[in-house]
Amino acid sequence: MRELFAETADHFEHEILALEIADDHVHLFVQTDSKHSPADIARQFKSYSGNHLLERYPEIRESYFWGGGFWKVGYYVGTTGAVSEEVVERYIEETEH
Repeated sequence: MRELFAETADHFEHEILALEIADDHVHLFVQTDSKHSPADIARQFKSYSGNHLLERYPEIRESYFWGGGFWKVGYYVGTTGAVSEEVVERYIEETEH
């Protein structure tokens, strides 16, 4: 998953500042051009990584999704401004998964 997120970031010209992957969710801190809305960024990471994961490992789709997608529909987005980048990075890195 880390590799796919790195590929996604490269493909859409985002920079991953912090990334933690848990069993049932992902914490991702991204820096990018302001032309991308938070909704676009979430969609890009979810669709690109999910499609490529299921292409590379079709047995996952057959065993677990019965033709559905990899990611759930929802997501949470927060932006820096009220807190520093360092606080967000530390939160992501120190949260127990």
